[in-house]
Amino acid sequence: MQDQLELIKQLQAIDSALKNLEKTKIDFPKKIIQLEKEFEKKKQSLEKGKTSFEEAQKERRKKEQDLSRELERLQKSQDKLGLVKTNKEYQAVLKEIDDIKQHNSDIETEILLFLEKTDTLAKKVKQEEGEYQKWFQEFEKKKETLNAELEKSNQDLQNQQAFRNTILENIEPDLIKKFEMIKERRQGLAVVSIQDGLCTGCNINIPPQKILEIRKSNHAIMQCPFCNRIVYFEEHNAEDSV
Repeated sequence: MQDQLELIKQLQAIDSALKNLEKTKIDFPKKIIQLEKEFEKKKQSLEKGKTSFEEAQKERRKKEQDLSRELERLQKSQDKLGLVKTNKEYQAVLKEIDDIKQHNSDIETEILLFLEKTDTLAKKVKQEEGEYQKWFQEFEKKKETLNAELEKSNQDLQNQQAFRNTILENIEPDLIKKFEMIKERRQGLAVVSIQDGLCTGCNINIPPQKILEIRKSNHAIMQCPFCNRIVYFEEHNAEDSV
């Protein structure tokens, strides 16, 4: 029969790997959702810039139409000068012309301001479009990478589960039952090493007599007297102690 301690150590390693893979699998959709939120935010920012640009253009065109109408009104007022018969009417028409000219000057100033605004917004939109396209390419790559990693995690999960089933076939049923019970009670960690006289599961020093007993056990299943986890001595190579 295969060494039960070695098999149970392998089982613990597999279960720890499965736990990490499951957590990773859960995290991937969250990462993708977060990435898509960032994408939507970038997209909305660009759309907002385009909308501001279009609104400014509409306002400029409206002012240009207003100016065109006012220029027609100015021409009509100027034409009236040759038709007035009294000085009073003449002065009234002159004032009307001055008022229209002043109004037209104000409109022209507003048009110039809108021209500056649309020019600034056009440059900003162009810059944001360039940044968006670059960011979108990076977004697609990141999303593709995340999906590939998720697929790999799923495959790793299947492989580890298959390996676990193979290991279980060679472990005694009573030991499996003990392992599962300890794992459930100890947050998934049923098998730990002893290092420098310390149980790495509960971080409590094991009494010397118990350590001696474990050392003499010849790979028997022994447990920490404090946390009841299955314990073993971590083997160190000569190089590790140098």
